[in-house]
Amino acid sequence: MNKGILNQDMETTGSKPTGVKGTLAGMIMNLIHANQYGKIIQRHLAGNLEPSAELSILDVGCGGGKAISIFSSIIKKARIYGIDHSMEMVKLSRKTNRKDITGGKIKIVQGTVNKLPFASEMFDIATAFDTISFWNDMDNSINEVKRVLKHGGLFSIVNGYPAPGTKWYDIVKFKNADEYRAFLTGHGFRQIEIVIEKNTIIIKAFK
Repeated sequence: MNKGILNQDMETTGSKPTGVKGTLAGMIMNLIHANQYGKIIQRHLAGNLEPSAELSILDVGCGGGKAISIFSSIIKKARIYGIDHSMEMVKLSRKTNRKDITGGKIKIVQGTVNKLPFASEMFDIATAFDTISFWNDMDNSINEVKRVLKHGGLFSIVNGYPAPGTKWYDIVKFKNADEYRAFLTGHGFRQIEIVIEKNTIIIKAFK
């Protein structure tokens, strides 16, 4: 597919994919992200993922569910939840993870980050893969993520980190690593680790 067309589709449908076009975009992004997310999870998060541990994980803005399926393949006893405000993405994520949903390991729900339908201190790990730039009400949303994390829990952000002057630089809400760090520390997160790889920023922050 032409990259220009793909980028235009991702920009127009990324905030809330809808209809056939949104589902198609989600399927394409699943294909694109399978390798990228797998490498990021293995390189940067695997140290926090004990394969035999009974971890609870939440993927915020789960899209087509590719990150969830990767986590599920690594951690055999995990309970993994995904949430997305697009019903098309919820359906696609459920299809992607059908086997583990049937087995009770994974649950995908529709909802918004600024009002998460989960109990306080429910999760060991929360993630946001390429979704934080689409959050509305940033302060309330990050407070909700913090609320549902256990004490000492990990919040990981993976997001595009485009160069100044590019179209994507105008789209992302945080323009540099310092802005991410200030945002997270301002909401009580600590021990913040930041790595930048090939126009992608990978952040780990602890509650």
